[in-house]
Amino acid sequence: MAILQALLSLISRSASKVLNAIFGWAVRALFGQPSPKEQTFLTGVVAAAAAWPVLLLGIAFPKLAALVIAFVPFHNRVPPWAIRVGWIVLAAIVPIVVGLAVATKAPEGRGGQSFWRRALGGWPITIALAAAFLIMFVSVPLLKLASIARRRRDEQVPLITTAREYHDVADEIIGTLNRHGFELQRREPSWWVSAPTQILRKLGGDAFAAYVPESLEYYHEPSKQGLEAALYPSCLLLRGAEFAAVRAHGLAIEIATHTPALQTADAQAQALEKRIRSLWDLYDRDPGAGEGTEAMHDAVARLCDELNRLKVPYDDWQILYRQLLQVDRAIRGEAQLLARELPRVEDESSSPSPPDLFAS
Repeated sequence: MAILQALLSLISRSASKVLNAIFGWAVRALFGQPSPKEQTFLTGVVAAAAAWPVLLLGIAFPKLAALVIAFVPFHNRVPPWAIRVGWIVLAAIVPIVVGLAVATKAPEGRGGQSFWRRALGGWPITIALAAAFLIMFVSVPLLKLASIARRRRDEQVPLITTAREYHDVADEIIGTLNRHGFELQRREPSWWVSAPTQILRKLGGDAFAAYVPESLEYYHEPSKQGLEAALYPSCLLLRGAEFAAVRAHGLAIEIATHTPALQTADAQAQALEKRIRSLWDLYDRDPGAGEGTEAMHDAVARLCDELNRLKVPYDDWQILYRQLLQVDRAIRGEAQLLARELPRVEDESSSPSPPDLFAS
């Protein structure tokens, strides 16, 4: 029982990372960059769309609805027919709320459309989100179990991209990994890689067009224990032998800091991360002139002061802290810590295991 509980806990933490990254990406894809006040409401809208199949199942199978309602206080005082009607109303309302929210927050606005047209527009988006999340709910735990059985490690790296920058970010990360001894080759992605995003693109239409690329980036090393790398619009999945996956994780997050991809999920954290990106832009224009200048150092110091006052989850906070260290190192004319190219480790069992520096 203890082993089973530990296994379920491991799978739960892994799935939680992936789903948190996807929720944050979905909110940004549908509604743009929300304010901190809007973040909770819009995340709830996305979560309701993802849970929509549960409402449909509750209509078809009333006992399932009763099981869920059993967790609500005073449920036994509500007549069964009222529960059934309420379940049907909720199933009908969720797509309407999604449609109205998307229409309200769309960059171009849809104020000229009728109420019913805006409401009906939420149905394909809700179906797309529900189907994509359903596949993720099923596939993530199963793939985690498969990795454990094969003694392979899964590493999830939050990376939020747009369709325009998606392939450039993939080229940068995969190129860096291959320069550091990996031998990743592009392959056609399996269904579990491509299905969620293809569903979002085909059913979601314009709502996801700016964030979901037409084709996904998937890479695999030829060797039996080779590394796999799948870049989703919301995260990078690395799967392979333990040291290989951990080392690839460290290299990926180091180089990703110098790309347009965002690694944080909180709205306030993303705002600060974009300002760190602006420092990289200034540095890239003239690296020689930027080294050691007081203006750049002052800018880093101001961002550090803001980070010290920022109220965000620790995972986002430590990402921003690392990114500030990286840009400060570049301004001082120092190479990134993992930038030196190393030979590939062919047989991990013959070498002592390094400290797990990048494990979450």
